[in-house]
Amino acid sequence: MNKKLFVIPAVVMAMVFAVQAQFVNPTQQNMTVSEVVKLRDDTPVVLTGKIDKALGDEKYQFSDSTGTIIVEVDDDNWRNIQVTPNDTVQIRGEVDKGWFSTEIDVKEIVKQ
Repeated sequence: MNKKLFVIPAVVMAMVFAVQAQFVNPTQQNMTVSEVVKLRDDTPVVLTGKIDKALGDEKYQFSDSTGTIIVEVDDDNWRNIQVTPNDTVQIRGEVDKGWFSTEIDVKEIVKQ
């Protein structure tokens, strides 16, 4: 009887570790615009693509090979980076779902 009491917790712990090992945090892998628009609000994301144009009020049009999305980059997050539509950037941020649109609230931007 004592062996059963020890085996059951050990099996449960092994299952928990197996599930955790399979989980990949979205902030650790690059995603596409087409994937990001399907995610829930506040989900962390990483995207690589281009800033096509400024839209005003800290909003920009971002694109990759799968589509475009609006990103909001606070002035202090630019850290003096100069970007043209020809430059590739990586952005880290989180999904910002509205009633009729999905945007990315950018926390970090890096010129590639």
